[in-house]
Amino acid sequence: MSENDMVRELLKEAVGQVPVPESRGSEAVFARAARIRWRRRAAVTGVVAAVVAGGAVVGSDVLPAGRGENVAASPTARETGTGAGGFGKLLPAGVGKVREVSLGQLIKGVPKAPKEKKVGPYDGDYAVVRDGAVGYLTVHVMPAKAARAKGATQDLCGLPHETPRRIACTNEKVPGVGVLTIWQWPASGAVQPKYSGAELDASLRLTDGSVLTVRDWTGFLGRGSQGPLLKSFPLTRAQLRELALKPQLVP
Repeated sequence: MSENDMVRELLKEAVGQVPVPESRGSEAVFARAARIRWRRRAAVTGVVAAVVAGGAVVGSDVLPAGRGENVAASPTARETGTGAGGFGKLLPAGVGKVREVSLGQLIKGVPKAPKEKKVGPYDGDYAVVRDGAVGYLTVHVMPAKAARAKGATQDLCGLPHETPRRIACTNEKVPGVGVLTIWQWPASGAVQPKYSGAELDASLRLTDGSVLTVRDWTGFLGRGSQGPLLKSFPLTRAQLRELALKPQLVP
């Protein structure tokens, strides 16, 4: 007998009618039958509840359509090493909550504005939420040809006519890697965004001619703002240097 047949038979027995005795001498027999019927009903209720509970447990872990894929075992963004989850693994502890965004779409106010083509595995904009405020980290890799065309391969600390001037601009030769330049931009008012917070920037000119840039921004106010500015940079200067030198950021 299958499990379904057994449950069906138990249900029949539990709800089956027990004839009322015609003689007073059979009252004890009737009472015993009533007790048996009650115990069977309780047992069936337990079996059905267990089956339903088992179905609920299975339903919470297995995808529909009989695919049998365990949701808990499915890879997340953090596990596959892509998106905000994978990028968050490269950051030091205590930075804040990280999520991937599009600054172009936020600042321009155009939800479907085209995104810049990704070259590096973590190219993109990331909001950093900390203590109720929002800053941003942006990673971008420029191929050698594009870097030369935009003048990104020159000494950024030695541009004589630049306004405003980069603050605390330093160059560091990294053996076997390239030249790392780190500087700071002051906060400024603008048309859009209405107010731009201070930022740290890192530019790593690699030996193959490509350039990795990392923007470490306290945030902005105005259209598209997601909250007040961070009181300090998402990453310290030392942390920004460490991130810019991680090989995971380049293809």
